[in-house]
Amino acid sequence: MNDSDTAITVECLPASYGDCILVTCDLERSAEPKRTWRLLIDTGPDECWPILKARLGKIEPDTRDKRHIDLAIISHIDHDHIGGAHLLFSDTSLGLEFGDVWFNARQHLGERGVVEAQTLGRILGAGDTLPWNRAFDGGAIVTQGDRGYVEVQTDPHLPKLTLLSPTPKRLAALAKVWDREVKKLKAKQTNTTVERGRSREFPNLATLANPKTRSDRSAPNGSSITVLLEHRDTSVLLAADAFSTVLGSALVHLIQDRKVAHPIEVDAFKLSHHGSRANLLTSLLNVVRAENYLVSTDNSRFGHPDDETLARVVLYGGIQPKLWFNYKTPQNERWAAPDLRHKHGYRTALPSDITSGIHLELPAKG
Repeated sequence: MNDSDTAITVECLPASYGDCILVTCDLERSAEPKRTWRLLIDTGPDECWPILKARLGKIEPDTRDKRHIDLAIISHIDHDHIGGAHLLFSDTSLGLEFGDVWFNARQHLGERGVVEAQTLGRILGAGDTLPWNRAFDGGAIVTQGDRGYVEVQTDPHLPKLTLLSPTPKRLAALAKVWDREVKKLKAKQTNTTVERGRSREFPNLATLANPKTRSDRSAPNGSSITVLLEHRDTSVLLAADAFSTVLGSALVHLIQDRKVAHPIEVDAFKLSHHGSRANLLTSLLNVVRAENYLVSTDNSRFGHPDDETLARVVLYGGIQPKLWFNYKTPQNERWAAPDLRHKHGYRTALPSDITSGIHLELPAKG
C-alpha cells in the first residue's frame, strides 16, 4: 500500500458560525467500480449557500450530467446547520442527486398525537422525489436499545457508518419544544446554552481545562445526528452539536462490544457545537482520542470555540494533537503561538485565506 493513498478527505467549508462539511472516500481499491463516495453534513446558514454551491459545482458530473451525493445529513434544526438546506435541495442548476437524506422531522420524535406526516420536500423546500431516511426504512434516525449506537448496514466495500446520536430520550425532549424551535428557525435564530466570560489571556492551561462546566441543555443540539465514519481502517467522528454525555455513553458500549482498547482512537474528531465548552467535557476525552481535532466556526455570534475546550484537547486529547480551524481569525490564531505550541506539544493548522476552510486528507491504513 502507498502511504500517500488517501482514504478519507474531510472539508469543513467556511460556513460562518455554522457547520457545512463534505466528506469524500476513495473507493478505487475496493471491489466497487472506481468512483468517489460522498457525505454532506449540514449546509451552514443560508447566506453561506454560494460557498457550498461553488464547492459542489467542482464535483465532476457523471455521464448523465448528474453530481451524486451518497448521503446528506441535516443534523438538527438550528439555523447554522440547516439554514441553506432549502437552497441545496431546490437547486436545479447542478444536477444534484442524493442516495439518501437523513433528517428527523416532527413525525419522527416519538410523542403521541404527532402532527400529520410531511414530505421531506415540504419541510426542506424541495420537490417530493428526495429519498428520506431510507437506511432506517423511513423511520427516525435514532439509536436503539441499551447499547447507545447503531451500526448502519451498508455494502462492505463502502464506508461504514455507526450512529452515536440522537437517543430516543433526546428526540422526545425535542418533541416537547418543536413548535418553539421551528419559530426560532424561521427567524434564523440558533440555540446556545454556553456561558460567556471567556479568558482572552492564557493562564495555566490546566486552570482553563479543569473547572466544572455546565453541560449543554439545548433540545435541538441534543437531537443532533452524529456518526462515526470508518473506511479502510481510517475513522472520523462527526459530532454536529451532540451532547458530550450521549457520545461518551455510546462510545463506551462500542468499545466494549468491539473489544478494542480504551479510549477508542479515531483519526479526526469534528468537535461538537463548534468547540463549545458545554459539549466537550473532559470525561469524553477519557473515552475517545484523535490525532486531529476540527473546529468549524468564525467565532461570530457566540464566540466559539471556547478556550476551555481547546485547553482540554491540548492537555487530554492525546499525544501531539493537531487543532484545525476553518477560519484564520485573531481568536483562533492565538492557539498557533509558537511558544504555546512548543510548551504543550501540540500542532495547529489555519487556512491560507477566507475561502479555504479545512481540507484534511487521511491516508488509508488497510
